[in-house]
Amino acid sequence: MKLIFLIFLFFINSAFAYTLNNNFGATFKKRKVNVYVTSTTTCANAGLTIYELQDLISPAINDFWNTVPTSSLQLKNAGILDVGSDTSYNDNELCSFTDSACTGAVIPAVKEIIIACNDNTTNFDSNNILAVTIPNNFKGRYINGSVVLINNRNGSAFKKLTTKEKISVLAHEIGHAIGLGHSAESAALMYYKTIGTRNFLGQDDIDGVSALYPVTFDGCGLFKGSIGDMKGPLPPKGKGPSEEYFWTLVALGFIASASLSKLLKRFRKYA
Repeated sequence: MKLIFLIFLFFINSAFAYTLNNNFGATFKKRKVNVYVTSTTTCANAGLTIYELQDLISPAINDFWNTVPTSSLQLKNAGILDVGSDTSYNDNELCSFTDSACTGAVIPAVKEIIIACNDNTTNFDSNNILAVTIPNNFKGRYINGSVVLINNRNGSAFKKLTTKEKISVLAHEIGHAIGLGHSAESAALMYYKTIGTRNFLGQDDIDGVSALYPVTFDGCGLFKGSIGDMKGPLPPKGKGPSEEYFWTLVALGFIASASLSKLLKRFRKYA
């Protein structure tokens, strides 16, 4: 039995490759989060109109993040957000709430998830960077809002992507917006290198979003809930499943180990 349980613990320790995009496991407090495109954004150099960008949102959320039955997160394509004459999303620097290195004009703190095209060279020091994302509004351990920026510099590599590839990139960036970092698993949408088109989440993506936004039980014992940049270095390890999720799996491991041990004893008795 000890051997079986040690094997289970090894599996637990090695099964998760996802990381988090912050050091305290922040998530959106509410489980229904709107995703908007700003009304003033221009995406000509990215090969899109504002409405074409909006059309990418639905498949980026419904074919990926909204498909996970073990996650309570539900994303919604909320359309165009009227920001008046504010063009800061197009031109300004994107900074996290703790980044003291940011100077000059910055994108303001937002609510929910805001998507725009941007040509600021601080955000995009290369045309090969497809998009960047930062949760730039926190309250305590919760994310209030995240910004996703598509590279709109002249010569942007985003323009050369197919529609399916653009959807994959947007889905990857939305993964960052909800709290996930990069994954070491090549089959994951959140893999730290660009690998063409993704049509669905990998198991590591599912594990990550389920750990951040687990489905919980209500008082009646029923399930409660609805259902950086694509290139860059792999973040450091150590930001895997939440403690609550981990110990749930460990408890299940004890039960499975005990059951398997009984079966083995019974098998030996009658062998």
